[in-house]
Amino acid sequence: MNGSGTTTTCWAGWPPCPPAVRQRFVVVGAGQSAAEVTEFLHTRYPQAEVMAVFARYGYSPADNSSFANQIFDPAAVDDFYDSPPPVKDMLNAYHRSTNYSVVDIDLIDELYRRVYQEKVHGRERLHIMRASRLTDLRRLDDGIAADVEFMPTGRRETIEADLIVFATGYRSRDTRQILGTMSEHCLDDAAGRPLLGRDYRLMTGPPASAELYVLGATEHSHGISSTLLSNVAVRAGELLQSVVARSAAARAAARAAGPGAGPESAAGRSGELGELASR
Repeated sequence: MNGSGTTTTCWAGWPPCPPAVRQRFVVVGAGQSAAEVTEFLHTRYPQAEVMAVFARYGYSPADNSSFANQIFDPAAVDDFYDSPPPVKDMLNAYHRSTNYSVVDIDLIDELYRRVYQEKVHGRERLHIMRASRLTDLRRLDDGIAADVEFMPTGRRETIEADLIVFATGYRSRDTRQILGTMSEHCLDDAAGRPLLGRDYRLMTGPPASAELYVLGATEHSHGISSTLLSNVAVRAGELLQSVVARSAAARAAARAAGPGAGPESAAGRSGELGELASR
């Protein structure tokens, strides 16, 4: 209950809970975002408990060493794209620790320092619920009830909290799910995933003629940097060059076919794009 006598329900952080009821938080996830949220809540609300729930035994450090980070170089995209499927899978498995379910070592050390310090002082607010998983979630009048299982023994406990934060990552969506009937003309690779050109162009079969470019959902074909900002400028340049080149080819084909074969505006648009690409 808040000061006005009305009930405030906090569900996954919305609507925001007034500070008076913020006594316990649950954060689910073991990656950088989860660790940052855990650290923020523990600092911002000095009277509250923070329960960090994840399946690992502890936070794993991100591999940000110089050699490993070369997987994000523009040249690595060419290497990855040209690799056979088993090599692609191998590279993704080897280098997941550069980006997925990992935390900066400085933040890991800081969270561990806080846990250790609280144990020494006898007032524990930061609880690391390792090797655990969320099994059920229920609404309460003034918060949530989360059932958490400690997987090594199967022991379960219920945590009543004011809000819960899910920082559990994401999976890239299959682009074809938003294309409607156009998806019928998209080609698949050997694993049944969208077939993409090196220029991030979605490959289609006849009678489709539109040029569709996919950004973000290309990790299976272009590597781990696809969802990151590492190559965004290079990626934009490659896409622009592809559009310019294909527009020029379309104009040449239209001229060869004779008057009226292509829209007059195409030349103007291509000229503008060409000017951009040359900068």
